[in-house]
Amino acid sequence: MAIVLPFRGIRYNTDRAGDMAQLIAPPYDVVDDEKRDGLVSRNHYNIFSLELSKPDLSKTHKVDQYASAKRKFESWLSEKILEQKDRHAIYPYDISFSTPDGNLCRKGFVALMRVEDWESRIVRPHERTFDRVTEDRFRLLQATEAQFSQVFILYRHSPDAASILAGSEREELYTVKDEAGNIHKLWEVTDADRLKSLHECLQETVLYIADGHHRYATAIKYRNEMQKVYGKDPLKPYNYLMAYLVDAEDPGLVVLPVHRVVTLPEAMDPKHITAKASQVFDVEIISHMKDLEPEQLCNNLTQCLDENPQRRGVGVVFGKSKTAQVWWQKATDQNRLLSHLHPALSELDVMLLEEAVIKGVLKINPQSLKAGKTIKFTIDAPGAIKALDENDLLFILRPTSVNQVLDVADTGLIMPHKSTYFTPKILTGLIINSVDKNKSVWTSEPVRE
Repeated sequence: MAIVLPFRGIRYNTDRAGDMAQLIAPPYDVVDDEKRDGLVSRNHYNIFSLELSKPDLSKTHKVDQYASAKRKFESWLSEKILEQKDRHAIYPYDISFSTPDGNLCRKGFVALMRVEDWESRIVRPHERTFDRVTEDRFRLLQATEAQFSQVFILYRHSPDAASILAGSEREELYTVKDEAGNIHKLWEVTDADRLKSLHECLQETVLYIADGHHRYATAIKYRNEMQKVYGKDPLKPYNYLMAYLVDAEDPGLVVLPVHRVVTLPEAMDPKHITAKASQVFDVEIISHMKDLEPEQLCNNLTQCLDENPQRRGVGVVFGKSKTAQVWWQKATDQNRLLSHLHPALSELDVMLLEEAVIKGVLKINPQSLKAGKTIKFTIDAPGAIKALDENDLLFILRPTSVNQVLDVADTGLIMPHKSTYFTPKILTGLIINSVDKNKSVWTSEPVRE
């Protein structure tokens, strides 16, 4: 069963640390070194000083980035830059943002979730993880005994949980605007009866990872290492992970498509590629890049795809000929092309791209493509068009739906890398969780404080 618990969050003391807007940051995996350094230079208490710490190579302290993060974290706690609060709480966290279709608000809450092995199927992934990424996060967690950011978790609609969250008295902690103009609001709920009710009503819930697969894999590894030394005490914090949980039917839950730029091994003739594609797809010519700005070209492609939701199709932009097309799957090939896949996977446009286009038309093994070199992932299609080289093909996809994410996870299968982009991203630094091995977590019969 899923265990979701309140915790004693560690928060910035803004009287000492400064403006909250200068202390928070985007998720660590969507920024580069320049962005990281820019945030830290504005305020050296920015959360990236811990989450993306750098080695201290001064004459007095020659330590790696993990030891440096540990040193800073302990110092900030002792200096009251960061403070751990006395009362256990869950932290409702809403993000208000604008879309082309209007304003939305995604409502969730931050709490602890018990770390479960993949085999238990209590927590279900939809993407593969990479050991090299997990190792870096593991060493940071091991050094600091703290979680600075949350895993993004979905759960199927729970009327009881929704009622408890809506009816709980809450205290507002922060309202912060991020660089994209999104408004992030964090509250806390400390009522012991409400906390117990929420914990109990979510026990039979399956949890799905929307974003943060590597952080979850890190938490499993860390828990296993700590249990070897300190035992399998279920009340120890190293068995838990800080998570941002959202009802899968929340109207503010938005998934963007992640497009692909594939660099071909040699300059293949666009006419030859189109001819091969025509054997499998109905090819519709959309426009020529010389006639349109990238933004308008993308609008034409996405509008064409959106106007035909009943058809399976992929947008294609040739870097060499500067032409744009939509490749529609032929009705006669609907079942044949993806018949070897589980139905939950065969319904994904990203699988149509991998199986029918990359493998079938281009005769390329998708696993041989190297991220950042022969394949690039982007949510910015106009920007990708501007940067296309002669050997590049841009493939524009429709978004994967939330239900598709859940259905694939339920099968025990995984999607191709970068199949989803949940937006807006959660801020790092609003709340921190300590996994101090010498303390215990909340129980279902908490001591009232």
